[in-house]
Amino acid sequence: MKRNTKHGFTILEMLLVIAISASIVVIFIPTLSSFRGDYALRATTADVVSLLHEARMQTLSSMNRMQYGVYFETGRAVLFPGSVFTEPNAQNKEIVFPNDVRIPPVGGISLSSGSTVVFKRLSGETDSSGTITLERINNSSHTKTITILKTGIVSSQ
Repeated sequence: MKRNTKHGFTILEMLLVIAISASIVVIFIPTLSSFRGDYALRATTADVVSLLHEARMQTLSSMNRMQYGVYFETGRAVLFPGSVFTEPNAQNKEIVFPNDVRIPPVGGISLSSGSTVVFKRLSGETDSSGTITLERINNSSHTKTITILKTGIVSSQ
């Protein structure tokens, strides 16, 4: 008796595997995209908080006998020397936000003195207390808020 032992897959089996794989990918892409966007928002918030801490520490240490501040725009934050933001300046340190994160154009910058935070020498205090809000461009319900107290202390939520 001769057995017919063919090995391999039929076209129908291959199409079924491809269809199942495509369905799984379609289900998980939005989840992965959301995760990536939330990560970018958290990382950008941490970068901005770090930049504010750096400006305050440089001011408190009287680096170059100057005070330092941070200037905010919709898509970036810039650490600058002195009491007034000027551009271009080789000493400026800029953080450009990822494409899917921004400061909302309306209400995103809520500081008592415009869009800059400048720290005072010796005390580290600021006259620019308030909040900076970062949001995901594709999902504005996902936000992070950075709070700057008059004492110069910075925190995020």
